[in-house]
Amino acid sequence: MTYLYLVRPMTLQDWSNLAQVIGALAVVISLFYVGFQIKRNTSAVRSATAQAIHNNYGDWYMNLMGDAELNRIALKGLKDYSSLDEIEKARFIETFMAFISFSQNAFYQWREKALSPWLWDGWELLTMNLLAAPGGKGFWKERGYVFGKEYQDYVEKIILTRKPHPEARPFGAFKIGS
Repeated sequence: MTYLYLVRPMTLQDWSNLAQVIGALAVVISLFYVGFQIKRNTSAVRSATAQAIHNNYGDWYMNLMGDAELNRIALKGLKDYSSLDEIEKARFIETFMAFISFSQNAFYQWREKALSPWLWDGWELLTMNLLAAPGGKGFWKERGYVFGKEYQDYVEKIILTRKPHPEARPFGAFKIGS
């Protein structure tokens, strides 16, 4: 059996149709490429966010470690906020406003999915260790109003109502858990 294939020359309309098919394929391929690039960019942004948050907290801890007087004030204030004199209280507030500002930033990054949940969990526990201490509660009661409403609500309804871990010790110094 013999098959005859008749090939006719392509018309301008045929060429136009072929160009539309090729163009549609190119659009689909470019969409896959854009999706891949967005995923890579999202990953890079998340990594940079995590690193920036870790750097903030690390620098905060290093500043305390490098200043024995500030460290003494921080421990004294966490145990009994009302026992601080005027200068000590100013230094305590300056120090803990920075820490809670970093915590608020981490919270919002976590809420926006720019910080992974397991990283937020660790920073949340550290925040709870400080705010659950007697002096941390006094500090929050006096200064918490300056933070964003969503963060205030989270601290007051979640962090401060949660029972601290039995081994929770601000700076490893004194136990706050039961």
